[in-house]
Amino acid sequence: MKIALFGGTGPTGAHIIEEALRQGYELSVYTRNAAKLSAFDGRIEVVVGDLNNREAIKACIQGADAVISALGPNSLKAREKRPIMRGVGTIVSVMEELKVRRLIQISTAIYRDPKDGFDFKSQAFVTLFKLIVPKAQDDIKATAELVSNSSLDWTLVRIPNLKDGPATGQVDVGWYGKTKLAMKLSRGNLAKFLVDQVVGRQYVRAAPGIADGS
Repeated sequence: MKIALFGGTGPTGAHIIEEALRQGYELSVYTRNAAKLSAFDGRIEVVVGDLNNREAIKACIQGADAVISALGPNSLKAREKRPIMRGVGTIVSVMEELKVRRLIQISTAIYRDPKDGFDFKSQAFVTLFKLIVPKAQDDIKATAELVSNSSLDWTLVRIPNLKDGPATGQVDVGWYGKTKLAMKLSRGNLAKFLVDQVVGRQYVRAAPGIADGS
């Protein structure tokens, strides 16, 4: 099976690539700078382009069984409104055209799943995030709403603060206000959960929260 990966050169990207290769997947990774993926020469397919290049995005997704998007906004660099939503919108459109159904997209507690209850910690974090980086908050929420309104078999993986670290196998997964979820998650644990969702069906068309387990 083959995964098309977007956001593979970010801090979590190497963890996702290594986990996907460990699980035996072929990988097509989209990037603006192929040099950032030189450590994986010969092990992955690299497609170069930006999020406005529909044909390059199509070349990356062609032949894939699933798409993982670790794309997230960088509010210090973004000049246009909702750049991630626009890019993910093109990804969704290309997936529909190519009849690739499975999309796993990183998100945060800014997006509310219908199964959530009230959770003070996550909502306090959302409020603080909105005050500090309102454009990024708006982009994350708009991206999640776009994905959840699509016809795809999507999963929105809502994450807390990320930290460097390997996969431990100890994670808590569930719904804010109903599941005890910590405010930290290792990049290794996130990568394993994302790759596991390629064939996992438990969270199709849902937005589970995930955190390191105690």
